[in-house]
Amino acid sequence: MKISSLFLILLSINLVACLGEEAPETPETPVYDGVVGSAVEGCDKQLASHSNFQQVYNDCILWDGNKGTLVIKYRSNDATLTGLGLSIHYSSAQLNNLTINDLLETDLLARGGNERDNSDNDSDSSTDMVISYGWAALNGNWPGEDTVNNGSGLAQIDLVTLEFTRVDNSTEDYIINYTSSSNAAGFELIVGK
Repeated sequence: MKISSLFLILLSINLVACLGEEAPETPETPVYDGVVGSAVEGCDKQLASHSNFQQVYNDCILWDGNKGTLVIKYRSNDATLTGLGLSIHYSSAQLNNLTINDLLETDLLARGGNERDNSDNDSDSSTDMVISYGWAALNGNWPGEDTVNNGSGLAQIDLVTLEFTRVDNSTEDYIINYTSSSNAAGFELIVGK
């Protein structure tokens, strides 16, 4: 099996520093989808309404003073897929000293560095940096049966943790965009909480 390149999907999340309890992940958790879309509070499409999906999402940035931590997560209704190609776009005018921690190593075939976003694949001129990853399982077992959550029945795993500092102690909203060059054939790629 191989990773099928379907098309570039722009997925954008406007991240706002917030605190609070993490909501339980259930098939009724709202998600936001579309060829071009943003995770916004007004959407109400339920995860249960999707079949054959791969989802990239995150919770709010956790702040400790000026240091922020963002965990980028994944879930799907199938734990035996071929993989995912993911790029994370951000603005160096908003965030700096970015470090990458806890990267999912299972079937990691491509690991891009922290590079200039010269091709502007997210169509957002405010983002100027990009980090790209590619996970591929030739045996069609990604991310693996051991990632299935017994409560939800979904494959759930953390993809990567980003740590960074605010530029000039700013309190503005932070924009981090996700784009994908590939996902499993026949599966919809969605973004949201």
